Amino acid sequence: MSSALLKRRLDIAELVRKHGEVKVDELSEKLRVSNVTIRQDLTYLEQQGYLKRSFGGAIYIAPEGSTKSSTTIISPNYTSSFSDSHDIGLVVNCLNYINDGDTIFLSHGNLIRKLIPFLHNKKSLRLIMNDIYNAQLVKEFSDAEVILIGGVLLEGNVLQNHKVINFISNQFTISHFIVELAAINNDNQLTIDNIEQQKTYQHVLKNAKHIIGVLPQRNIFNDNHSIGKLKNVDVVILSRPAVTEYHQQLLDSNFLQSDINRYCVTYHNGLEI
Repeated sequence: MSSALLKRRLDIAELVRKHGEVKVDELSEKLRVSNVTIRQDLTYLEQQGYLKRSFGGAIYIAPEGSTKSSTTIISPNYTSSFSDSHDIGLVVNCLNYINDGDTIFLSHGNLIRKLIPFLHNKKSLRLIMNDIYNAQLVKEFSDAEVILIGGVLLEGNVLQNHKVINFISNQFTISHFIVELAAINNDNQLTIDNIEQQKTYQHVLKNAKHIIGVLPQRNIFNDNHSIGKLKNVDVVILSRPAVTEYHQQLLDSNFLQSDINRYCVTYHNGLEI
């Protein structure tokens, strides 16, 4: 993807977020491209979960409690409700901890997919991944080097082969492990939703310099696919719906609130700062 195309699509996503609803004609005039080009951009952005197409334009779905809710049009056919905008607001906070030149292991998951387009401003990144779909998405938005861990292809385009990560970690120093969590259990164990990735993520968590855990809206999750202890994490970013459940647990584990916005709350490990 060219830098001009990338910039235009990111501009469109921001305009839709800012105004709630925009029309193709307005975008065409503002960005000085044809209506056909704008429609192609909107289709692509809809496929990536950043907006919803409407007749003659696009709409943004604001989160609950948003001050823009009175001016935002919500499509009756949009079934994911407010989760997309909550998730995007959550993952953008990860950018505060990513520097040019970092080597990052990205876990599989929907949140990670939504983070990828925002990596375009970071230069000379090396991204180690085990999700084919997310790896393809990187090439659409970033010039980052991608190292895709080989192995058995599982459901959801995720590759599994925990033996390969030993070679990878010997070749590269992983500066950050950004992992999408399913839950933090009562024993302060970090859990994920895919047992096939358990050994790989356990290894990465032990070897990466910094660990960032992101946790979306709470889902019912009873399995204990633990990858490590909460105390080994540097930063936990919780969606607003998850804060009520985990706030006291994080404080009891020496985590401190460092940032609060309408989408999420960020906690730093007080022992690691």
